[in-house]
Amino acid sequence: MNIYVMRHGTTVWNEIRRTQGHSQNMLSSSGKELVEKVSKIHTKTPIDIIYSSPLMRTMQTTNIMNKYHNAKVIKDNRLIEIGQGIFTGRLKSTYTELEKKQHTSRDKSCGMEDYPEVYARVKDFIEDILHTHPADNILIVTHSTPATLIDKILNQIPINFDIWNNFTEFNNAELRKYKI
Repeated sequence: MNIYVMRHGTTVWNEIRRTQGHSQNMLSSSGKELVEKVSKIHTKTPIDIIYSSPLMRTMQTTNIMNKYHNAKVIKDNRLIEIGQGIFTGRLKSTYTELEKKQHTSRDKSCGMEDYPEVYARVKDFIEDILHTHPADNILIVTHSTPATLIDKILNQIPINFDIWNNFTEFNNAELRKYKI
């Protein structure tokens, strides 16, 4: 089994450093071009099924990738980006010092989802696909936080949620392969 994990292409909000979370943002022109470039590199990569976050930016990425594969696409809410609560839509440059601390600590009073919550839903998703598709080539199109957690799960790397900033996160339109 091969699992390919891809982060969505660049959005305008990525480009201006606006917090996205569960927002329905579209890919920017440069984001579409980047995904198209990655797609062309992987035209011969075998993909039997694609699982995608249902958010607009991931579905656009999925559709561009799937032009070359014509695979079945399944939307899965467990692949949605981490919830950003009151920070959704805010420019990161406008955070006050208190807000920076609240955001970093994933302060529940701000309506944010924390990393262990995302980990639980992503781990549940991975366990499901490992049992459902034991011999398939699977593409997962998701967001930075879920992709990073999937990477840790598939590589069996223990996670210390207190030092999230030390993780190597996925770049926009980055695709990684895992042989299971």
